[in-house]
Parts: sequence; C-alpha cells; structure tokens
Amino acid sequence: MLSKKALIFLAVLMAGQMLPAAEELKPEPDRLRQALEKSLLFPGLGQLAEKQYVKAVVFASAEIFCLLKVAVYIGQGNKAYHNYRDAKDAVAASAWRLQTAKYDRRRNTAILAGAGVWILNMIDIFVFAKKKYGRNTALAFHPYYNHENQTFGAGFSYCF
Repeated sequence: MLSKKALIFLAVLMAGQMLPAAEELKPEPDRLRQALEKSLLFPGLGQLAEKQYVKAVVFASAEIFCLLKVAVYIGQGNKAYHNYRDAKDAVAASAWRLQTAKYDRRRNTAILAGAGVWILNMIDIFVFAKKKYGRNTALAFHPYYNHENQTFGAGFSYCF
C-alpha cells in the first residue's frame, strides 16, 4: 500500500503534467536521440548506432563481463550459503558463513562495476553529442507556478 507522502507526490506529478508548460521544447527525433535511447538500454548500442565500433565493443564487452561475474558470484554465494545452512558444527558453519560474505561482497562489487560502465557509456554519448551536434544540446529542469490554478509544477526538457 502506498504511503500518504507517495500518494501526494504522485498527485503533484500528475497535476504538473496536465498544466501547460511555460515553454515547450519539442525536438525532432533524430539519430542522436535514438543513439541515446539505445545507450540507455544497454551500453555500447548507442555507440554502435553512431558507428563508433571500437567504443561499442569496449562498453558492451565490459558490461557483459560484469553481468557474467554477477551471475557467477550469485551461484557461488548460494552454494556457500547452502553449505553454511547444512553445516554440522560451529567451526564449519563459521567458515561457510565467511565464504558467503566474501561472494556477496564480490557480487556487489561486480554490480557496482556494471553500473559504472553504464554511467561512463552515458557520459561518452553525451560528450559525443556536444561535439557532433553543437552546444545547443542540453538537459534542463524547469520549475514553474501556474497563477490560474495556484499550483506548482516542474518539467524536464532536453534537446539532442
């Protein structure tokens, strides 16, 4: 069940979407926007769309490597946890518990590395956008107040 704060937040967001924006930017869909959307889905796809093949291979292979490591450490951690759970004495249980913690730390590190690859991928495509398509590419936050309805709202605009 949603809390009252979450319901109020959703109501404010929905009210803000129904109000007319102070200034609306409607960029035409282009190749870079599609590349950005592809990069959001999986690292390297946007670079592939922009014919940056070396970067695409580097980002995609790094992300795949991180995801494979996460899967391996999940399996090893589960196996160590089952051995911990089935241990007959305290010494063995303690040793298996340490193994479980070790694999959990490695899994979390691999998840963090995968997120880092994704962030670097997004920074790369954004910098590429600035260089290729000029300085008018931007991401902006626009808070506003509607005097007629006495409501607050906010919007994001981006131009690629």
